[in-house]
Amino acid sequence: MLLTHALRLSPNPTHPPVVAFAGAGGKSAALFRLAGEIVAAGKRVVTTTTTRIAAEQIALAPAHLLVGSGIDWSALEQALDSHGHCLLLATDQPPKASGIAPHLVDSLALRAADLNLAAILVEADGSARRPVKAPAIHEPVIPDATTLLVAVLGLDAIGLPLAEPHVHRPEQLRGLLGIADPATRFTPEMAARLLLHPQGGGKGRPPAARFLPLLNKADTPTRKLVGRLIAHLLAGRGQPSLLAAVGAASFAPVLERGGATTAVVLAAGAASRMGLPKQLLELDGEALVVRAVRLALESGASEALVISGAYGGGVATALAGLRATAGERLRLVYNPAWETGQASSIHAAVQTLAVDCQAALFFPVDQPNLPVALLRSLWQPWREGSDRVATAVDGEVRGAPAIFDRRYFPELLALRGDQGARPLLRRDADGVATVRTLRSALIDIDTPDDWDGFLS
Repeated sequence: MLLTHALRLSPNPTHPPVVAFAGAGGKSAALFRLAGEIVAAGKRVVTTTTTRIAAEQIALAPAHLLVGSGIDWSALEQALDSHGHCLLLATDQPPKASGIAPHLVDSLALRAADLNLAAILVEADGSARRPVKAPAIHEPVIPDATTLLVAVLGLDAIGLPLAEPHVHRPEQLRGLLGIADPATRFTPEMAARLLLHPQGGGKGRPPAARFLPLLNKADTPTRKLVGRLIAHLLAGRGQPSLLAAVGAASFAPVLERGGATTAVVLAAGAASRMGLPKQLLELDGEALVVRAVRLALESGASEALVISGAYGGGVATALAGLRATAGERLRLVYNPAWETGQASSIHAAVQTLAVDCQAALFFPVDQPNLPVALLRSLWQPWREGSDRVATAVDGEVRGAPAIFDRRYFPELLALRGDQGARPLLRRDADGVATVRTLRSALIDIDTPDDWDGFLS
């Protein structure tokens, strides 16, 4: 997965993203790799630092420009015309190159349209090449124009003592975590706490800026597992994150994305062809809606959301036991517009999703053969960067179950009628990641004959 996609960036001179990288364990590598992606897409980017960077890193940019009290706009435009990428510095003398004042980054953002500048990338603090740090009082130096703060953490810090030479500013780090003994080893739980601490990973974030931790150096199986654990801890606290290896040029920089997710059970229909509420049909003593919601809770999603309608009272009664045991992980939403078709239930779901929900899995209540293993397998392509994931039978993409990344939430809200989300899967079908399954796994129940045939 490219950084541009994983960071949810839309490089555009009209509204250029201003991305500040803070923390430790790969800030410069992430910044310059992202710059390379933007240039490769035919767009222009400026990189800079508001602190200092190693002099040898200047060579990572095709051109650099020294800035005094103000930016030479003509010289910058010439550099961008020639190379598409220019690094702005105050000085370039070894051993450390000095960065520019943050107000100059703000000025640059205001002039982006004139320069046809699609993005501005800023290294906002230093870490003395350590994999983890806590910011000093004066750090990080984040421009007001920042739209995204990326907090970088090196996974090679996990298991090491909270002391030099493993940690930059170890006293501050131990203070943030409430740990006295420098021999204490850094754990995944500590990493999650550091990233979420207001004086840690998110320190200095402008109010309107997004925040996204980047768990870097996931370049061994052990580090990848540790990174997944940290991502899981962050997701449980409503924080998305990225698992990355930005320094490994042989493969895509972002391995996986994580965050809060929702499994949506669509159970609002009147079941007119069945002639009775199929949501409440029982299989092995369990109502179909109960079975579907149980699968949603076991699917690997952070929560389950049930959309009821025609038989809202009966559905609520059937789910009483599950709601008591699942607690906040299970929510029941009534769709008052259920008669207008399935799209209204999708609307009700999207409008109810938590603000931090990164993707939603949709499936109907009437697929009694649906295996939980299939639902679980759908999440992996999404984690690896696919924005639409669906099942496929004999090479044909099916409509449900299917996952949609939050990029598609506006399009889900634009659906109308009783066709559900299938049009979004049919459009540009080559861009849909699929998981193969048997036709029998997706049997749905619409009529009494369907039900009798299924039971026989």
